[in-house]
Amino acid sequence: MSLYDKKYLAIVEDILENGYYDNNRTGMPTYKLPHQIMQFNLQNEFPILTTKKVAFKTAVKEMLWIYRDQSNDVTKLQEQNVHIWDEWVDENNTIGKAYGYQIAKFNQVDKLIESLKNNPQDRRMIMS
Repeated sequence: MSLYDKKYLAIVEDILENGYYDNNRTGMPTYKLPHQIMQFNLQNEFPILTTKKVAFKTAVKEMLWIYRDQSNDVTKLQEQNVHIWDEWVDENNTIGKAYGYQIAKFNQVDKLIESLKNNPQDRRMIMS
């Protein structure tokens, strides 16, 4: 079991033991425990779960769709045989103002690179 698996499972256990039900903006009840953080040194390990099946190529395609294409148009994923967002598609074949749409409006990657270049000691550098 990887370090990532151990941290992930510890957080899941903490949520189950100490979390609470709450309604989110969609009206679906959610079991949550805010402010759970995992940090990794990518020189030592790539953070991917090994305790469950992960479609790695699909995940990479989704990340490229969000960060490179800055898109919320699910058609681009469907053309690559990626159907993980099909359930949430609206009448315009998008997922609304989420992910790639938000990245296009405020590019976190560009902001992070700019901060690393101009103020590498800045403690406010974050990407979510």
